[in-house]
Amino acid sequence: MLLNLNDPDSIVAWWTVLPDRHDAYLSHKARVSPEFAPAINEARRRIAAHPELNRTLELSNARRLQHEAAMASRNDSLSSLQLRHQELATAA
Repeated sequence: MLLNLNDPDSIVAWWTVLPDRHDAYLSHKARVSPEFAPAINEARRRIAAHPELNRTLELSNARRLQHEAAMASRNDSLSSLQLRHQELATAA
C-alpha cells in the first residue's frame, strides 16, 4: 500500500492496516515534517469522528499503554548492567 502524506484519505486507509504502529509513525512524522501536519491532523480528526475507527484507536492506545506498563515492570526487575546490555543490543 502506498501512503500519500498529503492526502488525509490515504492516511486513514493506511492507518487502518496497522493502527498500533502507524499512529506512532504519524505522531513522529507530524513532529519532524510539519509540512504533512495539516493532512495528518485532518486524518486524525476523521478517525476520531468515525465510531468504528475511533474504537480501533482506543483499543490501539490501550494496547500501547499495556505494553509500556509491561516494559516498565520488566525493566524494574533487571539490573542496570542487564538494562545496558539490552540497550546496546537494541541499538545494534
